[in-house]
Amino acid sequence: MSIKCKKLGYIYGQGTPFEFQALKDVDLEIEEGSFTAIIGQTGSGKSTFIQHINALLLPTEGEIQIDEYTISALQKPESLKSLRKKSGLVFQFPEYQLFEETIEKDIMFGPMNFGVEEEEAKTIAKKVIEMVGLDQSYLEKSPFDLSGGQKRRVAIAGILAMNPDILVLDEPTAGLDPQGTKEMMNLFKIINESGKTVIIVTHDMNHVLTYCDHAIVMNNGHVERKGTVKDIFQDSAYLNQLGIDLPLITHMILDLNKKGFHIDSSINNIDDLVEAIGGEIHG
Repeated sequence: MSIKCKKLGYIYGQGTPFEFQALKDVDLEIEEGSFTAIIGQTGSGKSTFIQHINALLLPTEGEIQIDEYTISALQKPESLKSLRKKSGLVFQFPEYQLFEETIEKDIMFGPMNFGVEEEEAKTIAKKVIEMVGLDQSYLEKSPFDLSGGQKRRVAIAGILAMNPDILVLDEPTAGLDPQGTKEMMNLFKIINESGKTVIIVTHDMNHVLTYCDHAIVMNNGHVERKGTVKDIFQDSAYLNQLGIDLPLITHMILDLNKKGFHIDSSINNIDDLVEAIGGEIHG
């Protein structure tokens, strides 16, 4: 499921004294099956943009095409419901998505809303709760008795239960400890490798380098740059200018290269870095 934007724009409070243009002339294509990071400073338009991918927000200018759907300022799909099954969005604050009395009912809600029978929905709930690292005993608990990190896992499980073609995640590891963060990012990578498009908004450039293949840089409502993660991170001065921190391993490689090494700045794991350093020392 490809995503194409043509002169996409969005204005909050249009026609009021509080009018604010959050997106301006966004021309963009996100390839089907990619793992794409959207990066930029707070207020750059990242969260506004991703809410257009499942039509939570409708453009005030231009259009966005998602597979056979075209959503524009002048027209929208006849049925947004079917689009929202194909494109699942996990909000930055998971408590906004949780509302049922038990976790099981919360996870079942999506599939049953799209016609899945109750027993099948229960089976799906048992499967996806374990996918996000929680055991089946959680299904009978109230989602409001959970920690912030657990709520995030349940919110993700509710989206996975609908088996979307596109998974959109807004700061998905916020509130998780380091081990939980690693588990969730590995899960998103597995989902991506199964053929699904994964789009992640994150301020953690270490995640971008380790897991993503493409990156989009947003600034003041515009898409400033787009390309492979390797290409984006090669211009460290540009990212620093925007206040975007480089991944720790990239910082280390750049520091080593200043001292005379010639190490590929696209290396994204410590084992490969150690091997590259050893090759230069002993080569």
